[in-house]
Parts: sequence; C-alpha cells; structure tokens
Amino acid sequence: MKESASATWTRLSGISTSLIKRCERYASMTIPKIMLQNGFEPVGSDQTHDYQSIGAQAVNHVTNKMMLAMFRPSAPFYRLQLTPTAKAAAIASGLEEQSLAPILAKMERDSVKLLDARMQRPKLYTAIRHLVVTGNVLLCLEDTELRVMGLKFWRVKRTMRGKVHTLIIHERVAFNELEVEVQEAMPTRYSRNAAESEMVSYYKRIIRQRNGNYIVEQWVDEVKMDQRKFGSRYTEDKLPYRVLTWDLADESDYATGLVEEYSGDLEALSILSETVVDGAVAGCDWRWLVNPGGHTKVDDIKNSRTGDAIPGTKEDLDTTSGGNAEAVARALEIMNNWEKRVARGFLLLSAVTRDAERVTAEEMRLTANELDTAYGGVYSALSGQIQKPIAEWLLKEDGNDIRGKGIEVQVITGLDALSRNGDLEAFKLALGDLSLLSQLPGELQGRIKFREIAAFVGDGRGIDLTPFLKSEDEFQAWLKQQQDMRVQEATNTAAGEAAAQGQQA
Repeated sequence: MKESASATWTRLSGISTSLIKRCERYASMTIPKIMLQNGFEPVGSDQTHDYQSIGAQAVNHVTNKMMLAMFRPSAPFYRLQLTPTAKAAAIASGLEEQSLAPILAKMERDSVKLLDARMQRPKLYTAIRHLVVTGNVLLCLEDTELRVMGLKFWRVKRTMRGKVHTLIIHERVAFNELEVEVQEAMPTRYSRNAAESEMVSYYKRIIRQRNGNYIVEQWVDEVKMDQRKFGSRYTEDKLPYRVLTWDLADESDYATGLVEEYSGDLEALSILSETVVDGAVAGCDWRWLVNPGGHTKVDDIKNSRTGDAIPGTKEDLDTTSGGNAEAVARALEIMNNWEKRVARGFLLLSAVTRDAERVTAEEMRLTANELDTAYGGVYSALSGQIQKPIAEWLLKEDGNDIRGKGIEVQVITGLDALSRNGDLEAFKLALGDLSLLSQLPGELQGRIKFREIAAFVGDGRGIDLTPFLKSEDEFQAWLKQQQDMRVQEATNTAAGEAAAQGQQA
C-alpha cells in the first residue's frame, strides 16, 4: 500500500464518523466509559449523564451471562483433540487415543489456570461489554497480556466475504512511551529535538495479501519503521489482532450491537425518567400565598418558628405547588412498560446464574440455550470468535504451542456445555439408558445385541461408547474368569464343609 498510515487512518475515519457518533450515544445511555465523547475529560467530569440506570443494569446483566457461559470459573472452556491425520498416525504406532486424553486434559486445565493467574478475566468481561454496547471490539493477543481496544482506536475495511482487508490502529502516546528500539530507530530530528513528553501518532497497519496472509507495519507520525526489523507476517489463523463483532451484516465493515436494537426504548426511558424527575421536583416545590390586604404579614411568617403565636387570620394564607401529579403518574406508568421491554431484550427477567465455582452443567446448558435462542445464534458465533483464539493464546503462553503438532482446539457451544463436562454428562446419560436393559425379561436379554444397542444409544447421546466396551475376546476372557472364580469358590466351600464334618466325626 503506497499511502501512509496517517492517510489510511484519515480515509477510514471519514467513512466511520456517523458510526462513532451513534456508538457514543449508545454508551451514554448505558456504560459511558465504553466510548467517551471526544474532548471529554474523565478526571474532572462525571461520566454519567443520563437520568436512567436500567441501560447499565441491562448491559452488565447480559455480559455476566455471556461471560459465565463462555468462560466458566475453574473449568476449561475448550478441549484438545488429535487431528484425523495425527490420530491415524498414533493408531499405526500402537498408541491409543485414550492414553493421550489425560495429557491433553492437563494441558487444558493448566492453561485455564493461567487465565486467572494473570488476571485476564476482567479484560474479557470488558471486551464483551464493548460488543453488547457498540457491536465491535479489537482483541490484541501479541503480548503476554490481553489488550482490549474500543472503536476509538482502530478502523477496519473488510472484503466482500467479511474478511479483514485493512486494519489500522492509532494511538497518541508520548515519545518516551514507545519501545526503546523504536525510539532509537527514529530519525535524528526526533532524538535531538523531541522532548520525551512530546506526543506522537503511533500506528499499526495490518494489510491482507493476495494469498490470504497478513503483514503488519509500524509507523510513527509519517515515518515507516524498517519492515525487516519491526514488521511481521501472519497467516489468517495466527493473526494476533482479532476484530470481534456482535452481529455483522453482509457487505458491512462494522457490526451492530445489542444496544442499537433497543436504542429507541432506552432513549424513551431517558426522556421519561427526566420528565418524572423534573415533575417530582416541581411537585415538591411549594410556596405560601399571603393576602396582601389581610392582617397576616409576610415577615411574621418568614421569621416565626414552630409554635409561635403571630397576628393574622387563616383566611389570609394558602399554599401553591408546581408540577402535575397526574402527568407524573402517567409518565411513571409508561416508563414501567418501557422498562419491561428492555428487561425482556436483555434477559433481565430470567433467572440469574450463580457466580460460583460449582455452577452445574445443567445451569450452563440452560444459560447457553437461552442466549442462543434470544439472540438468534449470535452467542454460538461469538463463542467461536473469542474462545478459540484465547485458547490457543493461553496454550502458547503456558509453553504448549500446538501448532504443527497434530492437535487442534475444539470449542463446544450451545447445549453441549463448554468443556469436557459435556462428554461426562453425555456419558452419564448413556449409561442410564443402558441400565434399562437390566429390567428386561431374561429371555429378551438373551436375544438382543448389546454392542449394537450401545452404539445406537451412544449416537443418540452424542458420544462414542466403543472405547469403553470390551471386545469379544476380552468379554469371553472375563466370562471364563468369572466362571473359574465361581468354581474355586464352590471347591473351597465343599472343602470347608468336608473338614467341618470330619472334625465332628
């Protein structure tokens, strides 16, 4: 790309101006800090400028549900499995897949512990809140810590198929905040003339190549850093910059968030809340009316205390108040209806999942099903966007880079739960189904084919029971062992009885 990074930023920013303004409005009605307006100084100003708080409550509630469903505390949210090629190679070498399962399970558990050890879970929570409010967020996985960036700091251009074509990140930073290698590589005019606190524009531009790979460039103002030293190349699946979306429409560069779908209701709530507050304040403001031609003096009323005797007649006094109590009551009634509409949209009326380490698989399945049903599959799509990159990043940070090792990450969403517990629950259900065979009459038990029934039940429950069933040779050996044990017990019993009779004789 021949244009500079600053030119790319200006060009893409001009296209997204209206989107930025809309997202600022959505944030102001829910969580203002998600996207503060330009020029806002958070240190000296209050970030809350709305008369209602149900927007913030709604966003936090659905974010909690998403977070608990996708990243359950103290449990892996993915599982590792061998690729078909690696599985075939393992079988050919005499290894059984079941012998590798404990090793893969330990890798999963250790990597998830790393997520909590580095305290990265709050950042994932922030990323989901960005998605709910604005519909877009950038997740950076290039360092040892996650970084979440809102729409203020990046712009994107997509291909016709929705792939990232150009992504540019722009930050205003002090010169001394740049990496030492970057500072040293800058032209001499920066090192000699620029004060350490001078603000510069720092860009990262990610460009898609014709072969589907990406190159990453670094710029400081109008200076492009040496690509051989500061640039990098990635395949699409290894790109550390992930543009996450809530609901991305065809031929769109940016997605829409959940708040946008209910922005009309939230704005109506804001207006009604302001009306109720102003009406209530006006209704509580009252004054004494004193007859100017009567015997009661205004100064006597103003200067007297409770219980004082003052000259005057009660006919000289009356009270007046502003506001309209009926209008306020009507506004409250309408506002309650709007609150219910927002509550239904953000699942505020549903049961709250416990935020605990021992949340049951059934609770997780119900939550996942509720999210998928309410948001038309957005939850499952979002799980694939977030969980797989996070899983691969955690494995790499834990020293278990699985690239090129015949191991792949499988993220399970929806009703199947989000970890190995899904298989465990399916196994329990399948065993429960098979236990019903013991209730059949003996003649019928002798006529049915157990292995075929086990395969049928396993397919129905979504689990392969074959590794847990004895082969025909193993089953015959087990039968012979049981028979030998019964013969031995009978022999020992007979010998004991003979010995007892001999002693009696």
